[in-house]
Amino acid sequence: MKRLSLLFVEDNETLRTRISGMLGEYFYFVESAADGIEGLEKYHEYLTRHKCYDIVISDIRMPRMNGVEFARELRSIREDQPIIILSAYAEAEYLLDLINIGISQFITKPIEYSQMFETLYKVCSKIDNNSSAAVSSSMIAISEEVFWDKDKKLLLENGTAIALTKYEILLMELLIAKFEQVCSSDEILYHFYNNSIDVNADNLRGQFMRLRKKLPDKALTSIYGMGYRLSSVL
Repeated sequence: MKRLSLLFVEDNETLRTRISGMLGEYFYFVESAADGIEGLEKYHEYLTRHKCYDIVISDIRMPRMNGVEFARELRSIREDQPIIILSAYAEAEYLLDLINIGISQFITKPIEYSQMFETLYKVCSKIDNNSSAAVSSSMIAISEEVFWDKDKKLLLENGTAIALTKYEILLMELLIAKFEQVCSSDEILYHFYNNSIDVNADNLRGQFMRLRKKLPDKALTSIYGMGYRLSSVL
């Protein structure tokens, strides 16, 4: 769960605040919305900065746009978007529509935490199996808070991008390609040369000093006589 993002959509403010806070202890990024319209706005906003949310949890009965309409909109954006629906037993009239758009995961209301986490575990396990581990994901965990997005070339801390220069982005690309391995100075200089950038060993040390300040403590280390290594500090 610690590498997954989640959107929680619920019109009851007390329940929304309580569940969002609880889920925030388990997922790397959790955002909430009060109804389907706001949920859709948050979804599009997140999509411009990252990929889709890994998981969306939504209530059924909500003002402006209900859970069925919201889920249908999400599926038009991403056909395989994992969606979990909060459903009271009295809302059975909605279930056929939800099943028809491919939703099969439900959490009954009032929420029982054991059932909620059992459902989340199943969905997260399926996501993990589909991605065949973190290597297949665009998100590389450097710490619990800091991730590198390989597709968008972004360094993220708690979902917020850390500003990098074009030189630091080039360094991160190479260091991620050799994640947990030593990357020699010659390899780094050649990488810059291939990108039509002329640097020398002194410039390189300065670049690494600046990049190190933007990464978690002890994530980027210099190996005397060999080069540099980027490692996870989870």
